[in-house]
Amino acid sequence: MHVPDGFINASVSAATGVISFGTLWAYIRSASSLIADKFIALTGMMTALIFVLQMINFPVAAGTSGHLLGGALAVIVLGPRLGLICLSVVVIIQSLLFADGGLSALGINVMNMAIVTSVTAWVVVKYWIKFIGKNPSSLIIVSVLSGIVSVVFSSIAFMVQYILGGTISIPVGTVLIAMISVHFLIGFGEGVITALIVGLLIRVRPDLIYAYDREDKNTTAVSFYGLFIMLILLLSLITPFASSSPDGLESVAEEFGFQETDGIVLLLEDYGISTINNNFVSTFLSALLGIASIAIITAMFMKRRESGKNSS
Repeated sequence: MHVPDGFINASVSAATGVISFGTLWAYIRSASSLIADKFIALTGMMTALIFVLQMINFPVAAGTSGHLLGGALAVIVLGPRLGLICLSVVVIIQSLLFADGGLSALGINVMNMAIVTSVTAWVVVKYWIKFIGKNPSSLIIVSVLSGIVSVVFSSIAFMVQYILGGTISIPVGTVLIAMISVHFLIGFGEGVITALIVGLLIRVRPDLIYAYDREDKNTTAVSFYGLFIMLILLLSLITPFASSSPDGLESVAEEFGFQETDGIVLLLEDYGISTINNNFVSTFLSALLGIASIAIITAMFMKRRESGKNSS
């Protein structure tokens, strides 16, 4: 779902950017007073986990792949505000470091992959819990359902943007059906991955899950950090084996001839290091670079919060 440069015109890209970053700023301000040190660390861990999961494309149809967007997972574990911030950080790092999504389309990608997915997933989760309850089985089911809904709505959001500012004319009805169809399959994969991770957390650390049983308990730091560090590193080892087929948006764009222009590569491209010939090493190191960037951002937030405590 990463939109590259050239899909959407400048005016719609700019307007979407203003809305996206205005929303992100408002969420950061509203969440700042609620974040305990434990939850800053948890947000950083979840951001790193989703970053790695987004590098792992899985096949969904002949010649088409998909990857986790993470909206459902983020809001179930972190809640709606921290979940949106988590996803936005992932999208921004992907664009600035790895040229995954164009710079001119950064606001569009934050909108579609962070705001739309987290908001729609949270609406599904919130009302499911309200009417069905939040026992483990219920939360597993809503993990799948919210994963599907969030991904499908993300694809619809892109179609609205393309209708308003697409660079070429397209058969809207046909493309919309194609987008929804392929992203429903991707959403099902997302739902299964989300359910597996939520199920693991319910078994070992239910107190970490916002939508289930979060409490600010004094828990063992080793088990808290160890669980996520092991999961992130194990998944990082899988990233070089991800499907090389185009993702849902790329596949539909190729079929219907969307216009794409070359984006600006700031540091790395396509999650690879050009000076390293070994694909496994190159991709794995790229994953570690992304994780390290997120760790630095998390540490900066924790240090800033600690400085604020001392000054008061």
